[in-house]
Amino acid sequence: MEMELDSEGRMVVRPLLTDLYQATMALGYWRAGRACEAAEFELFFRHCPFGGSFALSAGLQDCMRFLRAFRLRDADVQFLASVLPPDTDPAFFEHLRALDCSGVTVRALPEGSLAFPGVPLLQVSGPLLLVQLLETPLLCLVSYASLVATNAARLRLIAGPDKKLLEMGLRRAQGPDGGFTASIYSYLGGFDSSSNTLAGQLRGVPVAGTLAHSFVTSFSGSEVPPDPMLAPASSEGPTVDLPARVNLWLKRVCLYLGLEEQEPHPGERAAFVAYALAFPRAFQGLLDSYSVRRSGLPNFLAVALALGELGYRAVGVRLDSGDLLQQAKEIRGIFRTAGAQAVR
Repeated sequence: MEMELDSEGRMVVRPLLTDLYQATMALGYWRAGRACEAAEFELFFRHCPFGGSFALSAGLQDCMRFLRAFRLRDADVQFLASVLPPDTDPAFFEHLRALDCSGVTVRALPEGSLAFPGVPLLQVSGPLLLVQLLETPLLCLVSYASLVATNAARLRLIAGPDKKLLEMGLRRAQGPDGGFTASIYSYLGGFDSSSNTLAGQLRGVPVAGTLAHSFVTSFSGSEVPPDPMLAPASSEGPTVDLPARVNLWLKRVCLYLGLEEQEPHPGERAAFVAYALAFPRAFQGLLDSYSVRRSGLPNFLAVALALGELGYRAVGVRLDSGDLLQQAKEIRGIFRTAGAQAVR
């Protein structure tokens, strides 16, 4: 059977996304005459994750989408027939084919609200056999979403309200659906944006991104931009040869930092110039492709100061390796003084 996708292009959460013992228990209920007995299941947790004192409830929207579409298809029933005892009464499978969630009631904490141990995130009421079959899919939809949202909220509390938090874990996620889930529920938990463009397209999550080491290291320094000219931010005045201005600023920056002019990597500088020409109002530097202190920092400063002459303001820098805290403090200190000192 081909993988079925929903309107968002994600794999459909189907009734058989469950544990086999849900089906074996369903057969047990049916044989005992209890299939339609009223029942209520509660989804709760016993301990807060990460050693904290709270969690965020998340995944409700996905749960409701699943419940509205819940139907066991012929192929689903045929598969269950192949794994259950061969002498199972065919009437049981007819019962499964007729199931839907029209008789199910859901009470839930609002999406993104605080949750505490022992307090149900979901209360699902309906026929015993049916709500038993719903248990695993609902747990799957709520547990990971709530974990991600809770972690995001904790990081937001640590960072404070004014810092920008960007989620960019897609490349290390637990598969495509795991990555999509993490992106949308990190945003729910307090992150400002995500690198995941699909989360932006389908769920309205603000997207953001910078550049990677592959971009920086793809330049050798011999590249000549087809159009090196950049107009001032005000659109008034003549255009300027940005690479030429960067090279002039590099002399001053290296003098200020006590470096030889040939030390900063020319390919890295060419990459920064190319990115600045493409995004003069959002220029950011990735400093650790070669050496933060001896290459990334001076190259970034030269480009940022050249942009500054034209009325543009560089956004900032990114660090991916080493002692991030120590480097961040040192670089911030240099930023506070470099502009004034390098101009002299």
